[in-house]
Amino acid sequence: MLNGNQMTSSISTDMLIGRLIRFSHRNFTTNGTTLIEARLLNRNAIGYDINQKAVDITKQRLNFKVNNDSIQTVSIGDVRNLKNHDDNSIDLIITHPPYANIVTYSDRKNPDDLSSLSSISKFLEQLELGIKELFRVLKPNRYCALLIGDTRKGQHYIPLSYFVLERCLRNGFALKEEIIKTQHNTKYAQRWKDKAKSFKFYLIMHEHLFVFRKPKANEDLSKIRYSILR
Repeated sequence: MLNGNQMTSSISTDMLIGRLIRFSHRNFTTNGTTLIEARLLNRNAIGYDINQKAVDITKQRLNFKVNNDSIQTVSIGDVRNLKNHDDNSIDLIITHPPYANIVTYSDRKNPDDLSSLSSISKFLEQLELGIKELFRVLKPNRYCALLIGDTRKGQHYIPLSYFVLERCLRNGFALKEEIIKTQHNTKYAQRWKDKAKSFKFYLIMHEHLFVFRKPKANEDLSKIRYSILR
């Protein structure tokens, strides 16, 4: 649902997505590779991406036959504006936002692409608008899985994932799980290896998969008070 191109997703990401979908109900929102897993697992799914190229590639990859009647659609969309979806209408959300501007996924002239924002504070401000929308459309007691990584600036580590985590919590989500996903043979691995050698820093070899739950209305939150922000 968020800006992001799934062309470099690894098999381990597919496996994680598959496990999440197996525990879902039949209707959820997502993007990219996740739609393929939804098709294989007989789940209705709606995918969004800010990048037309990513949308076109996903449509091509979905062009295969399966022995079920599930429906998957993908189109251009912006997580900050989900007006086509009612409140409390989605069973599962799986999303993979950009890591600020570490990789630009579309034309830098596209003002809607979060990966074109060089300012971390502006990126988080805009992403938080999307988080509010995700919370709004998700059904109570259902889940939102968000895959995010960290970055560097000025040769120092930026814990972007935890900045995003904090914004998810303060907008009502409860943290159900954190899964650390290792990265191998990614598209930009060699470029970062060269930079790490030149500037003497460690490679970032992991991502964070945060699994959030939307609490039920009037739920007693005292038992999970350390997994929420109130």
